[in-house]
Amino acid sequence: MRRFWALARSAALEALAEPLSAILFLVALLAVHLLPAFHLHQFGEPGRLSRECGFSALLVFGLVFATSAAVHSVGRELESGTAATALARPVPRSLFFCAKVAGVLAAFALFLFAVAGATLLSIVTSEMGRIVTQGDVVAWGPGIAAGAGGTLAAFALAALGNAFLRTRFCVGACLLTALAQPVALAGVLFLSHSPVPWNLLPALAVLALGCAAFVAMAGAFAVCLKPAAVSAVLTVAVLLAFISPLRAVMPDINRFWLVDAFAGGGAPAPADLCAAAGAGALLVAFWLAAGSFLLARREIP
Repeated sequence: MRRFWALARSAALEALAEPLSAILFLVALLAVHLLPAFHLHQFGEPGRLSRECGFSALLVFGLVFATSAAVHSVGRELESGTAATALARPVPRSLFFCAKVAGVLAAFALFLFAVAGATLLSIVTSEMGRIVTQGDVVAWGPGIAAGAGGTLAAFALAALGNAFLRTRFCVGACLLTALAQPVALAGVLFLSHSPVPWNLLPALAVLALGCAAFVAMAGAFAVCLKPAAVSAVLTVAVLLAFISPLRAVMPDINRFWLVDAFAGGGAPAPADLCAAAGAGALLVAFWLAAGSFLLARREIP
């Protein structure tokens, strides 16, 4: 287990250390905070746009972040020879593959944590805008300032840490932006005492499980394909997941996209949450087994 955690930790740090990771964290969180500010007309309940921005940020930016990290973590190690060095020791190939994917999924969990905090804050901001403006659907200024300002301040702190403490900028930026979201949410709740839609979190977690299946799929394909080929295969797989999914091997995004159930104050049925979560967990396990099998059959010089 010590070897597993060491490999997983290195994979998580590698995923967060990529320059693309910091950019995706920044763009995703700013989109969740700022896009509802353009919600200046009646479009359902005030929090609708905030909810859909949060789910979309997780699905689009989170999927790009995690799948690219999985391809680099597995494929780059195999191509550079680092994997051969690790496997020369008594490390089973299945443990190596699962640890690498687990590390990427840990980094993706940090992305989920950040998006969840930003989404809850954005919903509270939209609700407060309706209250303050007495019916007009306008985002609340202090909420936007806390969310977007906290995200930008986290990047500034990461830059200062890199300049004076020699910390890794991208890793620090990802960690600090994630931590800034609940801090900003707590500050806004202290000022507004607004209710928080905590029931949104299970639906976000279910969507994250669907994305995790694609992450494990990316790691499995990276064992035997070049990065460009893996990107092409994943693009086709994601498109099929929306149009005509092969449910035995890939998630049906329409089953994992549960945000529509919150319209009008509703919530997803517990059975739907459990069914989607179970399907996602089984697909992750399937692709972990497939990747372990492919790595066991690959010749590593």
